[in-house]
Amino acid sequence: MSLAFHPLTAAQWKDAERLFESASATRNCWCMWWRIEGNAWRDTTKASRKAAFRDAATAGPPPGILAYDGDAPVGWVQATPRGAIPRFNAGRISKPDRGADLERVWALSCFFTAPSHRRQGLMTDLARAACAFAAARGATVVEAAPIRPKPELQWSDGYVGLVPALERAGFEAVEPRGKVRLFMRWRP
Repeated sequence: MSLAFHPLTAAQWKDAERLFESASATRNCWCMWWRIEGNAWRDTTKASRKAAFRDAATAGPPPGILAYDGDAPVGWVQATPRGAIPRFNAGRISKPDRGADLERVWALSCFFTAPSHRRQGLMTDLARAACAFAAARGATVVEAAPIRPKPELQWSDGYVGLVPALERAGFEAVEPRGKVRLFMRWRP
């Protein structure tokens, strides 16, 4: 694999669209679940979520990182200041510390890896690239709430990240949050 990582901007929108439309797991959400508060999600459609995600990518700041193998987009991680993902902040499992600066504390809240590139370490590589991206933009810490993988993952289990992959990327455990989730942090 010859991997490259690029922030998602208007220039990469068509690549993101190609990656997200390649799998049913991403087609319906368009990485908007964490960005839309509470019951407002019910008022959205697949088309409106796609449009909102495109707007986030084209208006900036970039909502995350795309991974490429050559010219092919093969992975995604949403990497943003916590202020951009209110649902993530409200979650019992992913809530930030009280008084956290939601612009300087960033989070990795959603991963997607193309089926052709799973089980090859891409999630770890995406997390490293996202942390470097966040640190370069003033993040004081990057947080995540990944799952401890089961022997057999279901099709969408790992979208919040997997503990072993984030450990390899330099994240440290903060505390368990629920039966299968662990709250983790990375510091520059």
